[in-house]
Amino acid sequence: MNDQGRKIRIVIVGGGFAGVFAAKALQKEKQKLGFDTEIDLISERNYFVFQPLLPEVAAGTINAQDAVTPLRLLLKQTNIRMGEVTNIDFSSQTIEIAQGSRRIPQFINYDHVILAMGQRTTLERFEGFAEHAFCLRDLAHAHQLRNHVLQCLEHADVTQNKALKHSLLTFVIAGAGFSGVEAAGELHEMLDRALPMYPNINMDDVQTIVVQRGQRILPELSPSLGDYAAERLKARGVKILYGSSLARATRDAVFTDKRERIETHTLICTIGNGPSTLVEKLGLPLTGGRVATNPSLQVAGFENVWAIGDVAHIPMPDQTASPGTAQFAIGEAKQCASNLLGCLRQEPPKPFSFKPRGTMASIGNYQAVADVFGVRVSGLLAWLIWRGFYIGMLPGFPTRLRVALNWAFDYVLPRSIVQVKTTEPRATQVVHYAAGDILFAPAQKVDGFYTIISGSLESRVPAGAGGSAEAPGSGATGETDEADFVRLLGPGDHWGERALSDDNQTIGWLTAVEDCTVLLLGKEDFVQLKAGLPALKSYLDRIPEKIYPPELRAD
Repeated sequence: MNDQGRKIRIVIVGGGFAGVFAAKALQKEKQKLGFDTEIDLISERNYFVFQPLLPEVAAGTINAQDAVTPLRLLLKQTNIRMGEVTNIDFSSQTIEIAQGSRRIPQFINYDHVILAMGQRTTLERFEGFAEHAFCLRDLAHAHQLRNHVLQCLEHADVTQNKALKHSLLTFVIAGAGFSGVEAAGELHEMLDRALPMYPNINMDDVQTIVVQRGQRILPELSPSLGDYAAERLKARGVKILYGSSLARATRDAVFTDKRERIETHTLICTIGNGPSTLVEKLGLPLTGGRVATNPSLQVAGFENVWAIGDVAHIPMPDQTASPGTAQFAIGEAKQCASNLLGCLRQEPPKPFSFKPRGTMASIGNYQAVADVFGVRVSGLLAWLIWRGFYIGMLPGFPTRLRVALNWAFDYVLPRSIVQVKTTEPRATQVVHYAAGDILFAPAQKVDGFYTIISGSLESRVPAGAGGSAEAPGSGATGETDEADFVRLLGPGDHWGERALSDDNQTIGWLTAVEDCTVLLLGKEDFVQLKAGLPALKSYLDRIPEKIYPPELRAD
């Protein structure tokens, strides 16, 4: 399996629990192989985020930067590649990665690949959720939610409009699993501790509503622990709507499936997980939206493709599937690393088996519920166990220390209500280019819709219109190739609509002929604008007939 003089390359796709702990296990064990092994981890962010702590980041219990660990610090023997995996060719064992602001495709080969990219939040099936709901899957989400809640408090403290004040102080959480209950508990505690600094708001003005489809919260735990959590939340003023689900959302309200309207400016969504766009594209066998594996964590039909974490459907000895929790992801990561290295030593892989140490959830105000090795605990003791358990799971001593200090300071110091806002991204931006600048080359992903304000651009498609990745001789020198298709774009002209509409890569070159200024409309905004304006869509659909030769129109 190892060609003499060649390193074995193991590529991990994803920098969450499963990916990071697989890399750590591989780093620890690879020296035992007896030949060179290279480990690459590809992630869209350069840090590991401990997702269970995101509700506390949103509530201000933990500083945002203290809940994450840089991947390069955590995995010193792993090659970290920051980028988006856009495709995997299993026949050639090649991974395509879009990197940098221009998303220039890069290709790396692998001997074994571990799929650990998790799932994504799919809110499209709920009307208005994608546009108006807050998620808690990443650090940016927690930061955004915290700023929004503080903005609601600031506005509610000064408004004279009673109806507006009521909606500003109503917070709705969709889903009452671990994430939903912890978000509700932390949010309510944040509001309780912040209100003394807002003289015109009383706690009676605040409504925190949890909407749960089932008849009890925390269905992953025993009924007695779920009931205890519900009672404690209700005692603190949290309202739980059982047997209900949210049907749609607007900017100012949410609507249940029972046609109940709840006036609110804040919807926190902890439901709606689904396969990533990459998983949907790969054509791998799926079970329940997750990649199907055998008990040894190998993807069905492959010996060198592995899947772990939320992305994987892993059969367990008791004929259930491995749940998508951090504990199981870590266990799967360690077993996957052991099996993979065993395969390199030509040893048979072992089936995954794991017994969790316990399940627990914080409900805020120094209260929690826990089931530890079959022993049910609630209240302050459960909260202390929960904190100690999470400290032990955090990767790296510096992160553990910072989080522990955050918790200690939060116990004795008031909560900060500082609202640190980042610059709001604009739908459009003005970009300047100098003469000779190459905006795009073949095989790049287009990032937006370009309209020329001043100056001029040259669009050149190489002969054959087939997406040759090589630059035509005239691309950089100005020489003329009559076989190339050339367009000169001046003020009022635009470029990029075809590649954006079909999500294709460029097949030609776009070069600044002279100093120029363009108006750039981002990809997602362009797609939405085109879908919402039939006249624009009709206009853009007619362009190929007027401009492009027949051989290019299909592209």
